[in-house]
Amino acid sequence: MIDANRVPDVSDDELLARYVMQSNHLRSNKTVKADLFMPHPYQELSLTRYLDANIEEVLALGEETAKELNKTLYGRADIQAIKCKVGSLQVVKDPTPKNPNHANIKGFPLGKPEQKAIALELAADAKFYPIQ
Repeated sequence: MIDANRVPDVSDDELLARYVMQSNHLRSNKTVKADLFMPHPYQELSLTRYLDANIEEVLALGEETAKELNKTLYGRADIQAIKCKVGSLQVVKDPTPKNPNHANIKGFPLGKPEQKAIALELAADAKFYPIQ
């Protein structure tokens, strides 16, 4: 896990995880739908960085997040940070007390059709890993 006192900026080559907590965000072929990457109703999208973390730590953060939200963790969709820099989007560090590896995708357009077009691109670049 990243040292909470020294959190570096997100680099383009970093791997990021978007937790899947809704079954309707998955297709039957185990790929993710664009809705997983829709920021609505917010203008940013939450992710967890892999930087200085092992897979068990990333999964534990997902389980804890799902538990706090009273949801089920179905898995994670991994995506490289550079793939999240579509149009005006940027990936920024956003450490929290419980997750120093937390980051956000910011800069989504306000219009839902524009958001959907970006979300389709992000979903196509993401690889889904179910909970084993």
